[in-house]
Amino acid sequence: MDITTAQLELRHSYLRGGPGAITSGIVWLIAGVVANNTNVSTAFMVLFFGGMLISPLSTLIERFVFRRSSPQKSNQGLLTVIETTFPMIGGLIAAWLMLPFRPDFVFPLAAIAVGTHYFGFRTAYGEWTYWILGGALVVIGSMSIVLGLSSANITPLLVAAVEVIFGIWLTRQSVIHDQ
Repeated sequence: MDITTAQLELRHSYLRGGPGAITSGIVWLIAGVVANNTNVSTAFMVLFFGGMLISPLSTLIERFVFRRSSPQKSNQGLLTVIETTFPMIGGLIAAWLMLPFRPDFVFPLAAIAVGTHYFGFRTAYGEWTYWILGGALVVIGSMSIVLGLSSANITPLLVAAVEVIFGIWLTRQSVIHDQ
């Protein structure tokens, strides 16, 4: 399977990744609400363990709501998505390690980790939008650190908003163009 065919199949099967971005945004929103009502440590656990539900939940939406079939197991684009997951998890662990020292850096570092994860989706889906989405999350995380924004109050909510907006746009593009 050539790369163009692999990308087309992934775009169709996963609605350009839109449901995954929406689901991730909802997890970030819940983590932000928890952070604002409890503490960063509890909220980070919500983000980390909620993040483990993103793929299964978005797959259920893709299969049962949008009736999209799974891509072929031989599709090499799937490896790109999986390969970018491991460095993201490493970034999330680094963010978690900051909890005792700089809890205000935890969500910004997590945003940077998730943002960099999205860069590989450009290759997997053939969708340039992922460079913008990944860049936006890296900028949110970086600026939260540089400007000293209270990460428990604003960073997870900004990430949530950006992911949900991009996710809706990607899903809409797929429904309109990827029949």
